[in-house]
Amino acid sequence: MVIIMNKLNITPKYAHEFNEKCARVNAHGFLRYISQPNEFNISLLDLVSIVDKTISYKPFKHESNFEINENIISKYIIDFFSRYLPLKVNEVTQILQKTHPYFIDENNVSHVNFIKTKNGDSRSSSVGHCGRQSFLNFNVFIHNSIDDLRTTTHEITHALSGHHQQLIKLIRSNAPQSVIDNYTKNKLERDGIGEIESHIVEGLFNRYLVKIGLFTQADLNNYEQQQMSSLLSETNLIREESDILKHLSCPVTFESLNCLVKNLQLNNNQRLLDRVVKMHDDSKSSMNMFRYFVGRIVANQWLKRFDGSSPQSKQQKLNEFQDYLNQTHNLTLDSACNILLNNDFSAIVEDYVLDKVNERKFGK
Repeated sequence: MVIIMNKLNITPKYAHEFNEKCARVNAHGFLRYISQPNEFNISLLDLVSIVDKTISYKPFKHESNFEINENIISKYIIDFFSRYLPLKVNEVTQILQKTHPYFIDENNVSHVNFIKTKNGDSRSSSVGHCGRQSFLNFNVFIHNSIDDLRTTTHEITHALSGHHQQLIKLIRSNAPQSVIDNYTKNKLERDGIGEIESHIVEGLFNRYLVKIGLFTQADLNNYEQQQMSSLLSETNLIREESDILKHLSCPVTFESLNCLVKNLQLNNNQRLLDRVVKMHDDSKSSMNMFRYFVGRIVANQWLKRFDGSSPQSKQQKLNEFQDYLNQTHNLTLDSACNILLNNDFSAIVEDYVLDKVNERKFGK
């Protein structure tokens, strides 16, 4: 790849690599999925565009330092789950104490690691599964920030979700590879809900931090501004990649990519030229970012209802959510939304947009 100032020179090798990346992330398949209109002639891509027009956020600051270690992380997270999601506290305790069976390999080695970082190290904690291994990995990177607590809680929730657990069960039961492949290969409907549970728990954890005095209302407002900034980035990425893919053949050829880039250069469209480069180089993709887009919006609406509920109703919502975590491997986007909010995703987005319009209108 050769980039000279604002000019991107496409070679057959670059086009081949670009196509491989698109195939790996199922880019055209995802575009078809989000472009398909529903019964009201509105597509998921339309909903992304509508949300994009309503996003407004103020500058935010990064959180101050807070001395963190493995014991402090475990203390606060176990206390949080004990108070809010007690049906999951035993699993959480096992994970943090490195004894949860899904994180232990055939040699009895735990793959839960707490890693103290140096200044400037921006690695983020993550939980997940690689290849055909029969265990989950969980790396917790400690940056001495309250955000370490929230990020660890967010990632642990992925481990509690039925999706990962079902995968490990299939592998350990010696299920046929065709069954495992069918479960893991680009299941767009299921992949779309992958961040809902973590963003709901993240929001609940913020409320816990306020309750115990580690977080203020100003901190919570600052966090929400960060969320709006992230949502804006996600909508931009989804829309830009969709605009690019609409003009590329599937599979992507040298001719189609070269023609698109020339037209973008001719029209001085640096925004989409930059995205072409990122589609080739970055690990991010529109399908991956769509999960976060869904997660933030559904969590926002769920938490809004939770905050407005009576103590008895709050407890009921928490019980229902704990049950929801056990079902995620079987759910589509709309079925997940109906369980959590008694509405499909389109209606939830409408409510979200109306809330944001009213916030602007009334200055809330």
